[in-house]
Amino acid sequence: MSATADKAPAHPPLPELRQDVVITMPDRQQYRGRVSKVTEHEIVVVLMLDARNPLRLGDASPMWVEFPAPRGLVRLEGSGTIATYDLVRFQREGAVDVVQRRDFVRVRVVRPLALARIGADGEPGEWVEVLTVNVSGNGLLASGPEALAIGDALAFRLTVADDEPPLEGRGRVARIADDGQRGIAIEQIDRVARGRLVRFIFEQERIARQRTRDGEL
Repeated sequence: MSATADKAPAHPPLPELRQDVVITMPDRQQYRGRVSKVTEHEIVVVLMLDARNPLRLGDASPMWVEFPAPRGLVRLEGSGTIATYDLVRFQREGAVDVVQRRDFVRVRVVRPLALARIGADGEPGEWVEVLTVNVSGNGLLASGPEALAIGDALAFRLTVADDEPPLEGRGRVARIADDGQRGIAIEQIDRVARGRLVRFIFEQERIARQRTRDGEL
């Protein structure tokens, strides 16, 4: 049992209904899925699979379920049964690990970012469109603009998906790099937006890991 498992809480974190998760099978193959039911004892996941390549039915224990949470990437160890080609019933039986604090993990990703300096009246001024260089749960590295100084309070709108509304919050310029990039510390963001941000970071890391694995084959 891992060292982190010894520190696992009596009531482990569980994924939310309709939350995206990743399931690792006994052969180490990973599949994305979405939670269709969650109780204290069982998590039911609908896998995102091509029906032309179904999984074999029956017992597939042991397996692991991973999902992002505000504290980090949660990994639940247990056993599972493939009930249909795209449906898994998972029972938690082993370790509960929080792999890392996703709030502080930075991912290199270029996404549209709008910034506006907060005025004396507490309202945002003119919006300026820039791009992100990297993103974390507690900060953004932006490509500019040059007009922003260290200590400036900002409102931001971060687009993490083209078909979804941007994440909105407030922050402050914490540093300026030699190349003019602005490091912005996030100071205010609501719970729903933070959850979307953590999921976005988790997904970007998953994509990066997959690309690394593909490159090694």
